[in-house]
Order: sequence, then C-alpha cells, then structure tokens
Amino acid sequence: MAEGFAFFTLGILAIVLALFLAWVLYRLTRTLTAVEELVVTTTEEMRETLPEVRESLGHVNDITAGVNVGLRTVGSGAAEMSGRLRERLKGPANAAAAAAHGVKVGAATLWRSLLEGG
Repeated sequence: MAEGFAFFTLGILAIVLALFLAWVLYRLTRTLTAVEELVVTTTEEMRETLPEVRESLGHVNDITAGVNVGLRTVGSGAAEMSGRLRERLKGPANAAAAAAHGVKVGAATLWRSLLEGG
C-alpha cells in the first residue's frame, strides 16, 4: 500500500511540475511575442525615419561644405589684407618705433641730468 501511495504522490508531483512548466512556457511565449512586436515596430519606424535622417545629413553636409568654402575665402582674404597692411604700415611703424625710442632716451637723459643736479 505504501508503494502505491508513493507512486500516486509521484504522479501528482509530475502533473504539478508539468503544469508549472506549461505556465512558464506560456509566459515565455507571451514575452517573446511582445518582444517580436516591439522589434517589428522599431524596424518599421527606422525604415520610415531613415530617409529623413539621410536627407538631413545631406543638408548638414551641404551647409558644412558652404561654410568651409566661406572660411577658406575669408582666410585667404584676411591673409592678403594682413600682408598689404603690413607692407603699408612698415614705414610708419618703424618711424613711430624710432620716435618712441628717441623719447625714451631723451626722458632718461633728462631724468639723469635732473638727479645729478646738472
């Protein structure tokens, strides 16, 4: 009789385990279905959005190319203007530097003569 009860208990446990595993598989199926729907939706959204992103990147590329051309133009113009300005101011700048040096030397000499009491 004890042997029959053990088999009966073992059978009940096997049924409970099978029901639990069936429930786990059912939950797993629901989860995987939700993930599949999410992946499909995401893929569709990406397919819809990708042409817009490509177009926006194309616009950014065009704008960047225009800015690059503008900066090159401004850079070459500034370098040319700087060269011309340097040439035109070379003479007056040297004269101003010489005058400043003369004033400095004259002031130092005057100061020394005042200190010496001369």
